[in-house]
Amino acid sequence: MSMIVLLVILFIFILVGVPVGFAIGGATMIAIATTSNLNMVVNAQYCYSGIFSFTVMAIPFFMLAGIIMSTGGIAKKIVNFCEALIGSITGALGCVSMLACMFFGALSGSGMATTSAIGSMLIPEMRQKGYPADYAATLVCFGGIVGPIIPPSLSFVLYGSATGVSIATLFKAGIFPGIMLGFGFMFMNIYFCKKHGYGRVAVSEVDASAAKSAFHHRMQLLGKATKEGFWALLSPVIILGGIYSGIFTPTEAACVSVVYSLIVSYFVYHDLDLHGIYKTFVDAAVLNGITSFLLGYSTVFSTFMTFMKVPADIYNFLMSVSSSKYVMLLIINVILLILGCFLDTVPAIILMAPLLLPAVSAYGVDPVHFGVIMAVNLALGLCSPPYGCNLFVGIAVAKIKMQDMFKWIIPFFILGVIMVLIITFVPAISLAIV
Repeated sequence: MSMIVLLVILFIFILVGVPVGFAIGGATMIAIATTSNLNMVVNAQYCYSGIFSFTVMAIPFFMLAGIIMSTGGIAKKIVNFCEALIGSITGALGCVSMLACMFFGALSGSGMATTSAIGSMLIPEMRQKGYPADYAATLVCFGGIVGPIIPPSLSFVLYGSATGVSIATLFKAGIFPGIMLGFGFMFMNIYFCKKHGYGRVAVSEVDASAAKSAFHHRMQLLGKATKEGFWALLSPVIILGGIYSGIFTPTEAACVSVVYSLIVSYFVYHDLDLHGIYKTFVDAAVLNGITSFLLGYSTVFSTFMTFMKVPADIYNFLMSVSSSKYVMLLIINVILLILGCFLDTVPAIILMAPLLLPAVSAYGVDPVHFGVIMAVNLALGLCSPPYGCNLFVGIAVAKIKMQDMFKWIIPFFILGVIMVLIITFVPAISLAIV
């Protein structure tokens, strides 16, 4: 009964447009008051405990680092390096945007930050090179979903804090799946560019000496971009190297990321002044306020579900459907993909991870592998209507309507689902270096 009341009220609140944090909090309080003997004070207690955590502190610091990097010149240097590296292949600028998203995702850990930073620089340039605005926006939006997978990842921080799984181990597990997603979308871009002629540059036949000259020119550009972007490219080495070597924890790495990005942006690249620093701190504070509210009440929600023994009910339901691990994983993938269409990553992970992990563990699924499955599914939700946060960023930057993107969203989304299934049913992709 408690479960029915909770989910019905939550669905009604979301349906009428109540913000997700208020919808979760309101539905939980009503369910506690009407269907249980729990004291209402547990709302305050678990809201507090949900955000009062050393691990959770990594979230606002990674958010702040991402904002600083996107406005302080670091993102621009990364784009220049990627363009010098692969600027001569078919669909070059589209591939540059995807590779830049992969690099920037390894710094910010946020899908929306990646889409905003790379999209604001490359979508206008892609339009000038002959890419349709709707295609350019879709490509960058799907590039942005790699951000929550390639470490450091806010999704893994949330999953680790909710389940107790090692965040550093989750970061390692996300490397190959993130690279797989990024290169998958890159090959899709090459296919569409060849098919439709996007970004094509007319070239005449060249002899061997001209080809050799072009190669040397490309190497010169790459050397220049590497030299100018050295400090930006050093960021992931410091952040991830520090985590994997045990020098600092993921939370400490987030703090180091903020300090490093501030120093590089202000003293090295000079793209950030004191007013800009103030604005980045204000933007990060506002964003963190929203996230913390969601995180606090999502913790109350999941705790209440645990009190009502919902994880056991979920396990019993899955066992009644099938005793096969693979059927169970397929069902959970469908649930997470649907959930990702309506909920942001933060509440979805905090709500579902504690509920689903006991069930999948009983089937013998590795908790680290399941963390990757959950993160990839929900990341794909960032590009699925009606609540795809990356899509909102993309249409704002490209100044188009979301319906213009649908014809491109469908093939990229189908490819994403195929890669999700491969990651799900081939655990070695996630666990190879764990």
